[in-house]
Amino acid sequence: MRIVFFGSGEFSLNILKGLLDDKREVVAVVSQPDKINARNNKINFSLVKTFCIEKNIPIYQFEKLNKEGEEPLKALKPDIFVTASYGQIIKQNILDIPKFGTVNVHASLLPKYRGPAPIQWAIINGEKETGVTIMRTELGLDTGDIYLQKSIEIEDADTSSSVFSKLATLGVECMKEFFDNFDYYIKHPHKQDESQMSYYPMFKNEDFLISFDDTSENICNKIRGLENCYFIYNKVRYKVLFAVPCDKHGRVGEILVCDGKNGFVVATKDSAIDIINIQPEGKQKMLALSYMNSNKFKKGDIIENS
Repeated sequence: MRIVFFGSGEFSLNILKGLLDDKREVVAVVSQPDKINARNNKINFSLVKTFCIEKNIPIYQFEKLNKEGEEPLKALKPDIFVTASYGQIIKQNILDIPKFGTVNVHASLLPKYRGPAPIQWAIINGEKETGVTIMRTELGLDTGDIYLQKSIEIEDADTSSSVFSKLATLGVECMKEFFDNFDYYIKHPHKQDESQMSYYPMFKNEDFLISFDDTSENICNKIRGLENCYFIYNKVRYKVLFAVPCDKHGRVGEILVCDGKNGFVVATKDSAIDIINIQPEGKQKMLALSYMNSNKFKKGDIIENS
């Protein structure tokens, strides 16, 4: 089974390593073009490209896959393409190249959470379960027939990073099962239930600003899902890395607790959140409990994001 793998980031790298550990024949890898770091003007390789160079795996990087990739990929005589967080839309002329088509590893239980950020959105929306779908890639966005799915529980303490790690491991397990039982799965896909479909887009800059005029549960889920949320107090930006709901009340945005003994509590629309991990602008991540000894916050003040 001659496999050409498409991927660029950390999730992709885990799937690629899994295929190789399972002794699958990956004849080449397609990754996104190199990026130039705006700060130092240096070229940054994707994690997948760096790995392929180390392992002497042939790698292709097409600026425009659908125009540039057709002939080189045909020349590889692939049996199947495997994609995982590749980052470019693949058109029909490419999808039709391999004998058995193209399969994608998607980090949600399709048809729920189609789109580019399924892990983050599942946590933001308070889901208690997510998973991995192995599906046939077609022109529609995450609309192809499903070969197999496996699920995991989303725990209260999970963040997008922890769920990402779990799903990367689960994705490797799914690919192993898929190829171990290839003849069965390739002949027995099933349609997605469009009545259960949901799609969520990539995030905008304004999505990361914390509005305390929301429920404590929604705010904490957003913090867990994005892991890069922030508020502004006295013109200083503070990232909040983790927080939990707590049973206190006050005006929306009011600082209810801010001392080194009891921590940092801010009122929300329905109760309050206890901020556990904080990162002041220009500083390292730290426990909010410790940072409260700096006396940067004043009890009774309102956080107005200005």
